[in-house]
Amino acid sequence: MRVPYKLFYRVGLTPWERLPTLPAAKQISTLLEREQNRRQPPHGKALDLGCGSGIWSVELARRGWDVTGIDMIPKAVLAARERARQARFQARFLAGDVTTLRETGVGAGFRLVLDFGTVHGLTRAQRQAVGREVSAVATADATLLMYAAAPGRRGPLPRGASREEIQKCYPGWTVIDEEPFDVTGAPGPFRHADPRWYRLRRA
Repeated sequence: MRVPYKLFYRVGLTPWERLPTLPAAKQISTLLEREQNRRQPPHGKALDLGCGSGIWSVELARRGWDVTGIDMIPKAVLAARERARQARFQARFLAGDVTTLRETGVGAGFRLVLDFGTVHGLTRAQRQAVGREVSAVATADATLLMYAAAPGRRGPLPRGASREEIQKCYPGWTVIDEEPFDVTGAPGPFRHADPRWYRLRRA
């Protein structure tokens, strides 16, 4: 998926950045609030896989998390750093591959991992690699919040992942919750992909 996303950012075709203005933002806020309410401040470390321009990384930082975001697109990482600077929140952003997290120097001890549409676009081998890497850097009580479209062929767009496929990517974790993503007002690709939120907890 690296080439399509590099092109999308180059030409400014990033419809997912509209989501904070849509009803889905309230749903995402509820999901994040549920996680922070489980823990006493400081909430701990959060990892944003495929952070893009840092929309949700900065939101996590605003909520009191110690945030690290990682993305393979350097332009997106630069935009994320600028977003955090303008918002006056501390967050660390790295350019790197989510399949080799430990090599990128993200560190360890993450209690919350956010995957807003990254792993569902990878190959089976890449997904398994991400599962191993996330397990290596997450705490024993960590939660993973994952957005994934239903499986399907969509040209250059992510092919999606089923609940069963997600579970196989994360041995030692359990899908404890699943809910439809609120696509109200979202761009066509989001509406037609039957996206869902999955919540995983380490077994």
